[in-house]
Amino acid sequence: METHVMPAAGDDINKEVAGTPNIIKEAEDLSQAVDIGWLNLEKAEFYQGPGGFTGLRYDEKEYKRIQLRRAMPDRYPSEYISVADHENKEIGMIKSIADLTNEQLQVVSDELDRRYYCPEIIEVKSVRDKLGYVYMEMDVYAGGERHERSAAINDVNKNIRMIGTNRLIIFDVDGNRFMVNALDKLDGKSLRRLEPYMF
Repeated sequence: METHVMPAAGDDINKEVAGTPNIIKEAEDLSQAVDIGWLNLEKAEFYQGPGGFTGLRYDEKEYKRIQLRRAMPDRYPSEYISVADHENKEIGMIKSIADLTNEQLQVVSDELDRRYYCPEIIEVKSVRDKLGYVYMEMDVYAGGERHERSAAINDVNKNIRMIGTNRLIIFDVDGNRFMVNALDKLDGKSLRRLEPYMF
């Protein structure tokens, strides 16, 4: 199979925010895209190896460390999953993780959850600008609980982004991601603190 070099980590959501990834062009249904090398899931065995790394045995080869990426993380979070080796070369695509066995589904879901950890912002307590950075104190919802988090953001035009008309994603300097899933449900004070950065 011809191999393709995948985008660097963190590019996935950026592509969804900026527009449709090249692999699907303008196709509304990804199944209409061309040159997608679907994995034969009957021959695939995903597993968790030493050190917590996710591996794959496929087509008489073993990949001891793989990377999973969503082609459309916002629109199709459980479909069109790219599988790449440790050198970032694509092995193939999973059309839908629902087609996996229960055991395989658990391994793949756990890996995707680790990669796409993105707490929901439920309150913005303070925002301040200093020396070209924006510092935020906020409450987020993650793991079924409310937590206090701090974030430092540079280049706000790039790292505070609208998704559609009612969602906002924030990337901090440490590579963490935070999401406002519904701006219209955010409290008034939080919304006013974010408005200067909602481009």
